[in-house]
Amino acid sequence: MKLIMAEVFNSWQGEGGSVSGSAFGRRQIFVRFAGCDLHCRWCDSREYIDASRVSRWRCEVEPFTGKFEYLPNPASLDDVINAVLRIDTGDIHSISYTGGEPTLQIKPLKALMERMKELGFSSFLETHGGLPELIREVATLTDYASVDIKDETARATDDWRGLVLREVESIKILREAGAEVYAKLVVTSETRLENVRWYAELLKGLAPLVIQPREPVNIPQARLMELYREAALIMGRKNVGLSFQVHKYLNVL
Repeated sequence: MKLIMAEVFNSWQGEGGSVSGSAFGRRQIFVRFAGCDLHCRWCDSREYIDASRVSRWRCEVEPFTGKFEYLPNPASLDDVINAVLRIDTGDIHSISYTGGEPTLQIKPLKALMERMKELGFSSFLETHGGLPELIREVATLTDYASVDIKDETARATDDWRGLVLREVESIKILREAGAEVYAKLVVTSETRLENVRWYAELLKGLAPLVIQPREPVNIPQARLMELYREAALIMGRKNVGLSFQVHKYLNVL
């Protein structure tokens, strides 16, 4: 079983805020897969979008030291498992399977999630959610999930509305399988109010929403509050929260 990896490291989850399903502030081991089928304008893992160009991956030698070992791709399942176990500090909330888009490598992802479950780790899936047929393959192995709602301003794909509907379908699949799920919406000063209302209507009664300003933050506070208010008026005042990439402010991965 082979995987195209980007990196494995130990850090704190810096996104998600306080809504149900979030692991914000929790210690996690991040397993980042290379490769993504979307092309968001503000992707912060751009160097990993094209998996065919990721010839090697890195794994932390010791948490927070900045020291990494570099290994060739593709990686074996055992290589990744050993990399995770080496940096298990005993206080890990869950393993974050992230990317890129991890579900693009669904067979090795599923195998890895099964093995880590057997070893006693909970799973946290970070996904753009655009591939519900693949999400279904790992839904029962997922304890927590962050599913993107890609705003129109991300320009992730030509079929933006279709993508959003598939993302919502993925949330439904995960919820039905018993996972704690929240939706994450990255916004900018160009995000349209009517789009936020649409997302909120789709998510109402399904999953909480976190609104996360694009980094570096370029959206006026008044506008951010307006977007929040419109979503909360539709979804309920306890089902919307703010999220920031706090790990960047802490200067950690």
